[in-house]
Amino acid sequence: MPASEPIQSGRIYAEVAGPVNTGLAIANGNTQAASISFYFTDSTGNFGNGSTTIPAGGQIATFLNQAPFNGPVSLSGSFTFTSSVPVSTIALRGLTNERGEFLLTTLPVADLARAASSGPLVFPDFADGGGWTTQIVLVNPTDAVETGGVQFRNPSGQPVTVNVSGEANSSFSYSVPARSSRRFQTSGASASVIGGYMRVVPAGGSTAPSGLTIFSFRNGGVTVAEASVPAIAAGTAFRLYAEASGNFAQSAVGSIRTGIAVANTSTSDAAVTLELSKLDGSSTGLVGTLTVPANGQKAIFLNQIQGLGSLQLPFQGVLRVSSADFSEPISVIGLRGRYNERSDFLITTTLPVSENTVLSTAVSMFPQIATSGGYSTQFILFSGRAGQSSSGALTFFTPAGFNWNLATR
Repeated sequence: MPASEPIQSGRIYAEVAGPVNTGLAIANGNTQAASISFYFTDSTGNFGNGSTTIPAGGQIATFLNQAPFNGPVSLSGSFTFTSSVPVSTIALRGLTNERGEFLLTTLPVADLARAASSGPLVFPDFADGGGWTTQIVLVNPTDAVETGGVQFRNPSGQPVTVNVSGEANSSFSYSVPARSSRRFQTSGASASVIGGYMRVVPAGGSTAPSGLTIFSFRNGGVTVAEASVPAIAAGTAFRLYAEASGNFAQSAVGSIRTGIAVANTSTSDAAVTLELSKLDGSSTGLVGTLTVPANGQKAIFLNQIQGLGSLQLPFQGVLRVSSADFSEPISVIGLRGRYNERSDFLITTTLPVSENTVLSTAVSMFPQIATSGGYSTQFILFSGRAGQSSSGALTFFTPAGFNWNLATR
């Protein structure tokens, strides 16, 4: 769950159907109340208009089919909100699996004040077959129909055929109604895993949708993990949290590994450098290298990378991923794998911070945290650039806006 800078209007993918539900957390960090207006949109248009108020310093976290949103019991579309003051938001997708367990992953919130782009979107990783399926979700942040195509590439950079919605091809076309969304899903029918990355390319004259992919892993007929992969803008250097512990190779309970997926959309091979530093910022002395083919991709755990195999465990720190000569832009996503007490393989994504991004001094918020009742929350804070320190305060609040003396370690 990434930290969120406040926005005044946003749109999310909204799905309510059987075991799937969508939730939204909105935190108001202002000294005045936030007046929130909202509506739903599906293929037939807008409906379900409403409003609510969040007190100064307060928060709401609820599913879309519950008060105050009171959405329908079945929905596939979008949810749009506008606030009188900037608020921080996060959307959550919940799936009750075949064992009755509740799985959570995050969904991006499209900032409607941001200028629409006509450039392609890159999703650095997808998987299909061998227990894996991938959903492709496109959300239209505009008031006009958006059209274009989705392309699949394998790690070698070649088009790869994937069965999506009953049709097998290396690409397919999309059309997303104004203010709504479209969802596509791979079949997962292959016995072996097909992997790589995806590009969403808007048609001429059309703007790009907001989007994400959701990949799911089923073991023995039970969905044990779901993780969302947002579109990642290309850059030349990224930083992300990395962790490794336990005997991951033997599926030991509690073992953790960090992996990465790197997509190279250029027409030249990309030489990628990977540097590990400790939590105190000091170097481990380990430097790894990858070569990602033109239009290709690499998805790999850190201990499998040349130069990083001798990493001492347990490890917690920061991984810097950069194009070796800073000339070939790449897209990167972090992958965190863990074996639980049933030896189920769980996976989630960790978002990178691009060093090309102008760092902000604005307040960031985590709109939803959970503790007790089986839940715990880890907070991971790291500097956005190598050699640059950061300082500040982490303050906790209750939904009513009161200070919360939450014990941390």
